[in-house]
Amino acid sequence: MRILLRSSFLLTLASLLASCTTVATSGASALYNHQSIEKSVNDEYITMRSYQAIDIDSDHFKNANINVSTFNRMVLLSGQAPTAEQKMAAEELVRKIGGIDQVYNWITVEKPASQIARANDVWLTAKIKAKMLASSDLDSSQVKVVTENRRVFLMGILRPQAAKAAVNVASTTSGVEQVVKIFSYLNLSKTPLES
Repeated sequence: MRILLRSSFLLTLASLLASCTTVATSGASALYNHQSIEKSVNDEYITMRSYQAIDIDSDHFKNANINVSTFNRMVLLSGQAPTAEQKMAAEELVRKIGGIDQVYNWITVEKPASQIARANDVWLTAKIKAKMLASSDLDSSQVKVVTENRRVFLMGILRPQAAKAAVNVASTTSGVEQVVKIFSYLNLSKTPLES
């Protein structure tokens, strides 16, 4: 009887511990997802405010094609502006927006790309994202892909091996002329941090 009672206790304890582990894992997952959602919302807000400053609040860029992409408070400005003054003015407007860690200004000084060139860029981005989705070497949801005039920008927070895989996918995609990395690197350690 004692063995049965002990076994029953151990079984109940094991079941309880398994439930606690599930709750802890779910809690950690919810916390990660909450932070991820919060970062996405902040990035979208930064992008929206940037477009508002460039396209709505100013008539200075009507003859330009300026695109804004944000990932983890890093802002990429791409596209074309007819003058160097417009290129710099766009960057200055975006830098005034709060919550931005870094602005990468890849606006080229030239006339805006044609609709055909823009459609081709959309197609290249779709091809790259599809190839990343099929890759077992990286999590495609952690990489933002932006294509401008066959130049591909990769933004994300990745381990070095995953970043290398993302660059390989993009650079081997037909039609891509250049790949620009805008990564923050994660280096995971097997040793715990000392306090």
